Amino acid sequence: MSPQEQAVRQLLTHAQQAMNAGRWLQAHQGFSQALQSASQSPQVHHNLALCELALGRHDAALRHAQQALKLSPSLWQSRMVKGKALKALKQPEAADAAFAQLLQTQPDNGEALLARADLAINVFGLPLQAMQWVRPLLQCPEHGEDAQLTLLMASVYDRDSSAQVLSDAVKAFSRRHLRLPEGVLTTQTITPQERRPGPGGLRPRVALLSPHFSASPVYFLTIAGWRHVAKGSDIVVFNRGYQSDWATEQFKDLATEWVDVQTLSAEALAQRIHQADIDVLYDLGGWMDPMGLKALSAKPAREIFKWVGGQSLTTGLETFDGWIGDEWQSPKRFQHLYTEPLVNIPGGYATYTPPPYMPSVPLHKHSTPVIFSNPAKLSRGFLAWLAKLPGPKRFVHHQFRFERTRQKVLQALGTAGVEFICPASHREALEILGRHEWMIDTFPYSSGLTAREAAAMGMKVKVFAGELFCERHSLHLQN
Repeated sequence: MSPQEQAVRQLLTHAQQAMNAGRWLQAHQGFSQALQSASQSPQVHHNLALCELALGRHDAALRHAQQALKLSPSLWQSRMVKGKALKALKQPEAADAAFAQLLQTQPDNGEALLARADLAINVFGLPLQAMQWVRPLLQCPEHGEDAQLTLLMASVYDRDSSAQVLSDAVKAFSRRHLRLPEGVLTTQTITPQERRPGPGGLRPRVALLSPHFSASPVYFLTIAGWRHVAKGSDIVVFNRGYQSDWATEQFKDLATEWVDVQTLSAEALAQRIHQADIDVLYDLGGWMDPMGLKALSAKPAREIFKWVGGQSLTTGLETFDGWIGDEWQSPKRFQHLYTEPLVNIPGGYATYTPPPYMPSVPLHKHSTPVIFSNPAKLSRGFLAWLAKLPGPKRFVHHQFRFERTRQKVLQALGTAGVEFICPASHREALEILGRHEWMIDTFPYSSGLTAREAAAMGMKVKVFAGELFCERHSLHLQN
């Protein structure tokens, strides 16, 4: 072996070790250097694609995955990375096609089935399809945990079991899969009494944890609260996501510290939070970020509360000091559905802050009812109820641009009197919403932010109520 070949092999060994340890930047540097001498190596391109994906650089991840497949078409792992990069680049149809192509040659590939199921729930609004795809994986040692979680989350949208049965299943899953081992927090933080005051005096350190510090419910329903808290506290943001927009800048303006923790494992995240000496942490990720929940099982802050963001039903964790709700969302008689102690805020658990582009309320409104909701919330029961409602129905959501999403509705309602509108932006969606007199809410999963937007646009909301937190979002708007 030549000295150059030995050097490349050493680079690859070190890069692989860094990647295995989750040190993605270091791994990327090593593989990039190795690529200079191994430009025709599909494995090096694949590993670079993995690094770019983990670092949130999705265009580069796609390029390297495509090059790896060009050099080695049978490298199915690169097809997985290609699909994930396409999804992140908001090309879900192409992503789904990549996963489907893989399944043509490997119909039992667990990674591809889980990836298609994720798209089915979160993009195409087909939770029942997702359930069908992942059920064969439940007994699989490698993918059984992810399959079970997918089934549980899909069941929040459409199920035959009771709220109690689903809550118990979530609690059991949490006990089995969302617990870090004892002793994972090896460092010891000082007590608030031992803490040295900074130039501004001693202020509480309040942490926010979420993958959605953007124009999402996390912004619209909590930013008013954080602006108030920031007057007397230091805000430490642990950012678990890659999306950045005008709302992200609002959070950054409030933050004393902004910490990007997208690539950290649950254990590393728990240690990072613990080292930050946090008095109170608010989880704003919930079931959108199971890795974040697992980190919180170690209780890395002195107090932890669950609030807006993936707040559909209990986390199943006992480390939370409270679940922030109100008399409509989480009345105390439903405490048995939660492991977290219910902390109900008088007058409402959240405050809606409209976006700067909020349109004015039209003087004249359409009488045709509008269904403005994530299509995943269009359950069998809801569509059956809607089929009995006379007159036309208008569905508004950008996800109805997908044929399979529209077909779900048309198969239940027929084509007569059914209209789909696909707004290109949040502002356009609000303008369309405000032109209507009535919004019909969904069940069992009800509208949270959307119902508040409808009320702000002077609309009436047809409300349904269940028992889970996510089934009671619009109850306070009951006419």
